[in-house]
Amino acid sequence: MTTPSNCLSQLMLLRMGLSRGRRSLGRFAALILAMFAEAAIAGTLVPINVRIEGLALGNALSLRQGSTTITATLNEAIVLGQAEMGSALSIQVLTQPDGQVCALSAQAPSVVSSAPVFVRCVHTAAPRITIPTTLPDEPLGWWQSGASLRTIAYPGLAYESRLSAVGGTFPYEFRLLAARLNGLPMPLSAFSIDFRRGTLRFVPQAGNFEFDIEVRDSGAVQKVAQRTFAVAAAVNAFLFVAPNGVDAPGRGSITQPLQSIPYALAQGTSAQALMLRAGVYSGFFALQDGRVKQIFAYPDEVPVLALNRTGAINVRVSQAPVARIEGVDVSGVSQYGLISDPSPAGVVIRLVRFLDGVVVQAGENPAYLHGFGDNSALSRHRFLVQDSEFNNFPNGFAVTWFDAGDSVFENNQVRLGASTDGIHDKDNSQRNVHRENYIEYAPQFANNDGVRISAQDNSRNMNIHHNLFINSGVTIGGQCFEDLSCTMRAHDVHHNTIVGGGVVLRWGVFNSSSSDTRVSNNLIRSTPAPYAWAACLGTVPSAFATLLRSRFNRFETASANAIRDTECPNSPINMNWATWVSTHGQDTVGSGSVLSATSDLVGTGALTRLPPGDPRLTSFGHRYPLPVNDATTLFANGFE
Repeated sequence: MTTPSNCLSQLMLLRMGLSRGRRSLGRFAALILAMFAEAAIAGTLVPINVRIEGLALGNALSLRQGSTTITATLNEAIVLGQAEMGSALSIQVLTQPDGQVCALSAQAPSVVSSAPVFVRCVHTAAPRITIPTTLPDEPLGWWQSGASLRTIAYPGLAYESRLSAVGGTFPYEFRLLAARLNGLPMPLSAFSIDFRRGTLRFVPQAGNFEFDIEVRDSGAVQKVAQRTFAVAAAVNAFLFVAPNGVDAPGRGSITQPLQSIPYALAQGTSAQALMLRAGVYSGFFALQDGRVKQIFAYPDEVPVLALNRTGAINVRVSQAPVARIEGVDVSGVSQYGLISDPSPAGVVIRLVRFLDGVVVQAGENPAYLHGFGDNSALSRHRFLVQDSEFNNFPNGFAVTWFDAGDSVFENNQVRLGASTDGIHDKDNSQRNVHRENYIEYAPQFANNDGVRISAQDNSRNMNIHHNLFINSGVTIGGQCFEDLSCTMRAHDVHHNTIVGGGVVLRWGVFNSSSSDTRVSNNLIRSTPAPYAWAACLGTVPSAFATLLRSRFNRFETASANAIRDTECPNSPINMNWATWVSTHGQDTVGSGSVLSATSDLVGTGALTRLPPGDPRLTSFGHRYPLPVNDATTLFANGFE
């Protein structure tokens, strides 16, 4: 609660700030008004809003504030009880997740307010694990040659950005080898990097930073990639925007923010970024070459992009740097939230919560993230979507991508409400990766379109792995109709946990020009057969035995059939296990596949997994071994 003595102290601090030129008189007056407004509402009970970031899929985090305790199992916004406005904020981490340390942000307030409190989790360094080699086992490298790490920072404000690696054998290990400021070595203790996800955090001073970073994979013969990344910390690299700002020439500093996103985008260059303060920003806008095309939330604040059903965010970038939107909530989506038209230079969507959407235009490819078709390898979309949430979009998709290539969709949560759609990588997909995502449908909407690779105009080198599907699964090849002209090659579905769903293999998989659909290391718990054919095929495809390789999977089902026809339940090609294994050589015991009428999975929802310490964690399903923490240990050090 604000007391008279507190008011005097704050007045003195404000006066000191003014004498040093850090605040304008207008800013000073605004702070005085805010201070007395806080005093007026002190004593009011308000919810303790918490944002959890970085929690590994399958882990749980217990928090306590006052007498309220809650266990979180996903990265999301939660309410940790209520407390009196202005009273002491005393959030405690009661139990740490396996292989991780979670703590309040270093910027967390000391007293209760209406602003959210951020709790971040990082993977700690752990002994090397070895995962059985799974195809395609390509060279290990960086997404877009390292373009996932943002290259600008603001002096004195917490910097956070995340790398993304591709290739090799997942999971990865990230290490910071050396850091330099203006060419001089810096202590590594000034920085942190997430061991498994490559998230880099620090508070910069002005100058030019260089980071030597290494990523290693988990293959029997470990692959290694190293690169030096540059981050420039400069005041003039950012324009600040706030709901109480003013759109006028010469503004945009941290103390004199602009007010609207469209105006601010037009004021800067492509080397600059917008930093949004908390509040609501109405309407849509465009990110394009030649002007500002990166948007970040101010550290530990939540800007809301309210599209108000009026239009979508349009992105069209062909030149570096990549377009970015990070740390915001998006509401009021109508048909599309963000449209890439196209983005061959790349677009990064990270820590974005898509809150709600409605489908219009007769439902034509509705999605929070949409990539228009361009039918040219030179104009292919390149997406990187990380750590984001996709919520409440009845009959809509999280993504629909046409002509997307070299894209990564990782560590996201797809829970769209009254929907039967998830990720639709639809047309001419090339070298895209969908990994470590949580995709859940309500039981009444259960289907296998959690990740759908339709291959409407061919698809190549697609990788779907380490995802957790609840009441959902994977469908591939559904729109690759013409046998000779449409092909699907080198599709890998591995190390997924699928509960209440399965893997659907449709037309394109069995076209004579297709090849190498590989299904391995999955853990599938299903009531009907875990595999399904294309709709009403009528006969077994002639090239079936050579086009599909299914091996080293664990099936937890009592179904007599291995594969069924989803649209013709009495189809003559519903195939029992004996025919699947002995006649066609799929999922043989010799290949490592296991059929069980009982389940070894424990937990529900996001906690569905093989038990901790189970030796099969390297072989089946989405989890991999993580060190088990002492559940009684408390950690209090904040993360930047």
